[in-house]
Amino acid sequence: MPTIERIQRIERRRSPRFRCSGSAEFRAEGSDANLWGTVTDVCRDGCYIEMNTTFPVGTRVGLILKSCGIRIQTAGTVRATYPFLGMGLSFSDIEPGQDAQLTQLLDTLSAPGAVSRSTPAPPPDAVETLAAPDPLTVFTEITEFFRTNQHLSRDEFHAIAKRVRQF
Repeated sequence: MPTIERIQRIERRRSPRFRCSGSAEFRAEGSDANLWGTVTDVCRDGCYIEMNTTFPVGTRVGLILKSCGIRIQTAGTVRATYPFLGMGLSFSDIEPGQDAQLTQLLDTLSAPGAVSRSTPAPPPDAVETLAAPDPLTVFTEITEFFRTNQHLSRDEFHAIAKRVRQF
């Protein structure tokens, strides 16, 4: 049986992460194909992009981020990949002008009330269901779900979390 310590995620970021809503256009090194995704959070060192097509850890990419009316163009490297969900990228070789754009974006996102301006508020029942008192119980229920199913939708996740919360 997994322990809470095993399912808790170790925070490795060196700078604060801010939720945001934006677009990402990028191209893997050596490829001619541009791909697009949705930026969901950003920090001084990198960002997370939701998308169905992901690349292996270590893949270098050229990247253009757009959020809050700010455009940042830089290189990056895939640091985490979750197939069919998204990727975590670290920024590299940020030129001074682009670093200023990143600073402006982070300042915008860290301003009071920025989250409500940059991302839609979660549905009220989502906040309630995600506040489950026992993460290990949620983990166990989700593991059981995957014994008979291949895909877990957001609605199914919320139903599991809500059911576990009622115990």
